[in-house]
Amino acid sequence: MEPAAHAAGWQEAHQTSDDVRVTVAQDGMATVVHHLRYRVVAGRFKSFDFGGIDPRAEVVPQTVAFPEKGNEIAAKVEPNAKAPGSVRIALDDAKGLGRGIYTVDLTYKLDLVATKMLVRDGAMWRLAWSAPPSGEGHDGARVVFELPPAPTEPRLASTEQAATTVATFRRMPEKDELELVRAHVPRGEGVVWSARVDPKAFPLVTAPELRAAPAAVAASTTPNRVPAALVACGFAVIAGLLALALRTKQAAVAHACAASRSNARPLIPVPGGAAPFVYGAVTVAALAALLWANPTVGALLVVLAMALAAHRAPAVIERPRGPGRWRTVSDEDVLLAQKRPSSPGDLFDVGTTKGRLVALALVAAVASATVLLATRVAGAALAIPLGSMVLVPLFVTGTRAQLPPKPSELSSRFLRTTRDRLARLADLTHLELACVARFGEGTQTFDEVRLTCAPADRIPGLRTIELALAAMAPGGNTAVPEVLVRFDDASAAAEKIARIAPGVAVVPGRAPEEKVLRLSPRVPTPAFAARLLARLSEELEGRRASDRPRDTAGPEPSRPARAWKGKERRTPPGTSKRPSKQNTAIVAAVALA
Repeated sequence: MEPAAHAAGWQEAHQTSDDVRVTVAQDGMATVVHHLRYRVVAGRFKSFDFGGIDPRAEVVPQTVAFPEKGNEIAAKVEPNAKAPGSVRIALDDAKGLGRGIYTVDLTYKLDLVATKMLVRDGAMWRLAWSAPPSGEGHDGARVVFELPPAPTEPRLASTEQAATTVATFRRMPEKDELELVRAHVPRGEGVVWSARVDPKAFPLVTAPELRAAPAAVAASTTPNRVPAALVACGFAVIAGLLALALRTKQAAVAHACAASRSNARPLIPVPGGAAPFVYGAVTVAALAALLWANPTVGALLVVLAMALAAHRAPAVIERPRGPGRWRTVSDEDVLLAQKRPSSPGDLFDVGTTKGRLVALALVAAVASATVLLATRVAGAALAIPLGSMVLVPLFVTGTRAQLPPKPSELSSRFLRTTRDRLARLADLTHLELACVARFGEGTQTFDEVRLTCAPADRIPGLRTIELALAAMAPGGNTAVPEVLVRFDDASAAAEKIARIAPGVAVVPGRAPEEKVLRLSPRVPTPAFAARLLARLSEELEGRRASDRPRDTAGPEPSRPARAWKGKERRTPPGTSKRPSKQNTAIVAAVALA
């Protein structure tokens, strides 16, 4: 640093920083800008010396000094004849620079190809630029390489540099920037800043030492189609397995629906039986889109594949019942839940043990594939789990739970519970309980089950009391209980029923002399149905032979009569025949509910 001519006494100034920006063009020409910062402690200075510049550099002769306070000062950059590779920044100020902080931009150009600063490094190029040594050392040395855009981003030239250099990459539409920062540069050390860059960033560089021979390039760029062929074969296998799975599922659903007199209903019917093939093709297309194309399109294809594999609830075929006969059946045949026979569709039914095991095995397989390919295939960590969602409809739709229930299933759910409740409310030793089923003419299968209940000593004219189940909808899984009281017309039972259920319509029965009273529990549950059966059995119980008055003139009975020790429910002679308030309130209200 050169002090002013009139300056005397103590002179001190320091270079505190040197931020560099290297802008490289497509032809390999670099424009280097040093953003120098000086601090003048004492005295006045008319110039600054800066060394360490490559002698082949073309220095820009004009620059400007910016003081921390005040106006800018013009300056000239001249080569220093006494020291090759150094320049002198002469300030256009007669007094010189006094105490303060000043920044000066020093600009020059370099041909990186001619100076061998840009060389081949395998498939990439190495850009190595040597910074001028620091005369005093400073903290926070920074260099920014501004490069043309390229497919491969620039990076540090070696892993050893990562221990002392912090690299930050910024990608913009018109350029790529690699910022390198070192915490401290010692005094007198010239740092070599280097990076590996993509040759495609410099299409105008034609130097033979950088560009490989055409034959070598052709040999090295021969495409390897083996991985693509393996991926295509894998996708074909996946599509075939999925098509086979859906075909098996649809065949099992169709067979089960035919056995239950219903029609299978796929969510998206595909004519010609092509649904399994379309399902497999759409699934692999969704997986490919999730991995290598548009994730949104892939997600939409996953939804389409799930819809192709889904089944709606079967549609029950409504047919009139043919002639049949009612026969008494054992309780074990109708009140105990019968295990359905196994079928091929159980493998794809999450409600069965086989289906749950298969589903767990598939979950484990998908998880293993995700973990294995997550670090090898980009996007596999999300694409594989999302693509596996196409398997969900295979296990949760078209299941046994969606089939119309069999009569034995309805009876095991409702009639068995009703019978157990009735045992708590009434003494079954005085009741005749049985299950009757309706068998079609010439068949051994029944289509309806009822629970019959009647007092052992019933009122004259009472035939039986039946608990029937009426489905709320054809093929529905729920049924509404209905109590049918069958009695003879113009009998004591008819008179008693007219008193306990006044105003309730009576319909014809199976025989000309038979009438039927239809009642419904107030709440359609087994508990309320059992309560209604118990009340009707109590009200329609007749007198026992031991309690009837005997004719004193007639012959004595062959055996002594047993006295009735139960609750007295007979109407005293001469009393009114009107129904009691208790009977009217309980039975009639239940009937009209």
